Amino acid sequence: MQDRIEIFRRLERQYIRDRLEQRGLLPMEGMVLRLLAREGKLRQEDIARRIVIDKGAIARAVVRLEDQGLVVRRVSDQCRREKLVALTPDGAELAGWVQEVLNDWNRVSYQGFTPEERALYDSLLTRIVDNVTQFKRGEDADG
Repeated sequence: MQDRIEIFRRLERQYIRDRLEQRGLLPMEGMVLRLLAREGKLRQEDIARRIVIDKGAIARAVVRLEDQGLVVRRVSDQCRREKLVALTPDGAELAGWVQEVLNDWNRVSYQGFTPEERALYDSLLTRIVDNVTQFKRGEDADG
């Protein structure tokens, strides 16, 4: 089974990378845009925690997105030392396009699946992600 998962993930990464490159985006930047579109303003630490990527990689992605005019960083109303990252109108538009890229990939991936099969797969994958995320957080706390 591992080989099939690796093949699927490699093809998925290649598809997404190729599509996002059409708009000058790296995959990490696409993930940040999608998250901000769903969640609104977030601290970089919260972005890193939700995407499960180290803070340094998120900081670099946010700088690139800010340089492209897709996000802005503003001082938080609650804490003057914190900066919140938010989408600009161009960033929101591009986040919608990123979501369409992912929807296109899902249409390819789920071709021939019944709605019940898709729901089952999604629920199983959610459980797997929850398990490994909890494991990783525990591992980080120990190390």
